[in-house]
Amino acid sequence: MEHPVKEIGGVIKSLTQGSPDVQESTLREYFLPMPRSRIHTAVFLLYRRDKSLWREVDSAAFDQKSGLLYVSIRQTFALWFIPLYKAPVKLVSVLQLTQLSPESSSEDEGPMDSKPRRQNPRYYIASQEDLYPVNDCIQFLCPGLGPFLWTIWQLYSTWLCVMGSLLFLPVYFLLNGTPSKTKKRIPKF
Repeated sequence: MEHPVKEIGGVIKSLTQGSPDVQESTLREYFLPMPRSRIHTAVFLLYRRDKSLWREVDSAAFDQKSGLLYVSIRQTFALWFIPLYKAPVKLVSVLQLTQLSPESSSEDEGPMDSKPRRQNPRYYIASQEDLYPVNDCIQFLCPGLGPFLWTIWQLYSTWLCVMGSLLFLPVYFLLNGTPSKTKKRIPKF
């Protein structure tokens, strides 16, 4: 990619909604090869399996200093074992980009060219990390019960915080003094 923010929407769409040939060519064109493993095959199979997912890119921001591309995505999960259930989920995908110069091949330069063509460096995806909000994860991990369980967990966490603050309030006053002792007198002029 020469312009990651502009091009990432098309890359994600071709990976998730394209035919198997389009998906494979997209992987080869935009991802760095993994020298020690056969990860491309696994990634390719994952994207082929998740083709039923609908994804839409909301926004993208590129931090050129660190080489990170942050992509806000909305997608709809459809679980194969529950045919009518679909869960809308938001996520942030963090892509580690590496900038490389394309290798110039002799086929690109014709015999009439007096100067070699200068090609712009391109960004390639080195790694991907998807960050899902917890409440959205529970939605598709526990269909139907997910939002209820999340609400119960939030109420329990709130109760623990209130009980902890009441339990340790005497310790706070013991260490900091009573409120009447801590009042500062303002000098009168």
